[in-house]
Amino acid sequence: MGHEARELALSLKRNAPGYVDALQRHAVGDEVSATITGFQSNGGLWLDVDGLVGGVAPEELVLADGESARERYAVSQTIEGLFVWDVDREDRILVLSLKRNAPGYVDALQRCARGDVVSGTITRVSVGLQVGVDGLVGRVAPWELTLADGESARGRYSVGDTIESLFVWQVNHEARGLALSVKRNVPSYVEALQRHAVGEVVSATVMNVSPGGLWLDAEGAIGWIFKEEALLEDGEALVERYSVGDPITAVVRHIDRAGRTVLLSARQVGLALVEEPIVPGATIKATVVRERDGGIDVSVDGEDEVYIPDYDLSLRPGASPDVVMGQEIDVVVMDAEDGVPTVLSHRRALEGWEAARDRLAAEVVVPDARVLPWVDRPNRDDGRAAVDLGPITGFIPLDERDAEAAEDLMSRRANRRHGVVIEGLNEDAWTASVSEAKFEARWRELVDSLPADKGIKGEIIDITRGVAALDLGSGLLGEMQASELPPPASGDARIGESVMVGIRSVDREEYRIAVEIQNYELMQMIAADETLVCELKAVFLKAVQPESNRQQRNRQDVNRSVVRAMAGMMNREGGHVIVGVEDTDKKDGEVVGWEASGWENQNEMATALSNLVGRVLSAAAGGLYEARFERLPDGQEVLDIVCAPAGEPIFLSDGQREEFPVRYPAMTKNLTAREQHEYIQGRFYGREAGA
Repeated sequence: MGHEARELALSLKRNAPGYVDALQRHAVGDEVSATITGFQSNGGLWLDVDGLVGGVAPEELVLADGESARERYAVSQTIEGLFVWDVDREDRILVLSLKRNAPGYVDALQRCARGDVVSGTITRVSVGLQVGVDGLVGRVAPWELTLADGESARGRYSVGDTIESLFVWQVNHEARGLALSVKRNVPSYVEALQRHAVGEVVSATVMNVSPGGLWLDAEGAIGWIFKEEALLEDGEALVERYSVGDPITAVVRHIDRAGRTVLLSARQVGLALVEEPIVPGATIKATVVRERDGGIDVSVDGEDEVYIPDYDLSLRPGASPDVVMGQEIDVVVMDAEDGVPTVLSHRRALEGWEAARDRLAAEVVVPDARVLPWVDRPNRDDGRAAVDLGPITGFIPLDERDAEAAEDLMSRRANRRHGVVIEGLNEDAWTASVSEAKFEARWRELVDSLPADKGIKGEIIDITRGVAALDLGSGLLGEMQASELPPPASGDARIGESVMVGIRSVDREEYRIAVEIQNYELMQMIAADETLVCELKAVFLKAVQPESNRQQRNRQDVNRSVVRAMAGMMNREGGHVIVGVEDTDKKDGEVVGWEASGWENQNEMATALSNLVGRVLSAAAGGLYEARFERLPDGQEVLDIVCAPAGEPIFLSDGQREEFPVRYPAMTKNLTAREQHEYIQGRFYGREAGA
């Protein structure tokens, strides 16, 4: 909303079908190309990113001194190398940057650290400040400023001003930005922070309400409450409960002295802290105190901090960590000294860890393993390279490669996709020995063994950025859009659910298998009882030679019943007549396939159906149906006759008498002359009989 201009900013595109799903497939850190659609009033750009709305603020562009976006760019121009530094799901927009993807930018960011004090030049003034720090992009939130009562950022600062003594309280390597503060570098602030202690109950005031938590003034210090530590009812959002200026009573859970932040909890006020012995194997709670490049730091008791690398935060190799600062997470103690944990694992505490671990065995492939950087490798030695397998870590003997290739492998960064095959598991430490040399042959062997003409049962093991990953057996992964999955079998369950899929395509260079749900709607109709819009027929028979009179009459009656069902659908609201499915008390919904009707091929069967429709139904019926031969996941095929609703009555005739069939729930009924008249008047002419 534009409150200053007193107007509403509206969009049809951002509410279009599929837009939100497309937005979900993007994440911070993506690199995209886009087409310029217009210029922002502040000097930035509006862009189209494959149908999504993207925006680049002027300070995120790379321009010469004095140059404007209008001078450099033109509408309809394509821009490459745009960095996604935020996905604004509330406004449904991709927030993009050219500056954060410029050569040397990442290296410059690496040289910054939490606790640094820097100076910068203001590039934008709104409720807070955007600041350029030696070519880097920094942000100062309004509550991070020191303003007099009633004073605003616009009243104090101007674009182009130099601002000194900015405290770097976070280096966001994912979004490639600096979180800066004026307040946290003031001596009185540092003194206020030192007066707080873990377990202390404080009175705080809300300074900002975000989707993820609350920023507070905690008796002079800046505090943060993660949304899970707020006082909310089930399903209640933070903005529904809290407003800026609201008072809150909270307990100090951790003091982040490096970032000069007090982590608080409103939920745990008054709760007694029960201390349990911390021993290896125990599952305990830990608080995320900071995110840093390559992992996170967590606190167990408010003071002691333990580093957990990124690869230990998810059950999928290379997945983005789903944790934020201040969040309380479950961890498993891997090692402890004198009751103090020294090594923690988050992934082993995740639901589904045992199932994911149990899927790994000898000869299983892991096509999406990730090589771990040398600095992050657990149990480092010179003879092995470490890879993230998801639930556990694997090791590749470097003697599989020559010296140069081994060095290349070890220099790779995390998240480099790498295929391996498991050779054996270490049951005690839950690590694995793996081979990259054997992967390609094993992967191709498994792919070639997949049934080409039958459905495959796939287990959903992950859904990330709108893409579902399915385990097809022996470690083979199938991928499909999550939006194409059938509704959950029960509740909101997804992970661990099995679905029948077929292979859409195989990329043997990238080792990727695209899968798709096969005729899910048709399968649902077959599995359910007959309805107003679905009738099941076992056969549409071909004449056999020699054919007795009795066999002929039976065949004609069977085939006539199929066409009669079609007419009933057309006279109602349309629907499906599915041929190749038994519908008896003993064989309800049993698929026998169209071949059971005796035809040599699909074309012969479709032609015979067309000829019979032309002989016994009204002339208009010929344009009201489509014969589709559909393959089911078990490899069998059925004939799905899709009927459209008729615009005029459709009669069934044998040359001597006429019938007027109408579809009713679970049956097709021939109407009497009186019923016929009343139905036709109402259904086709929109008036009551006799009117």
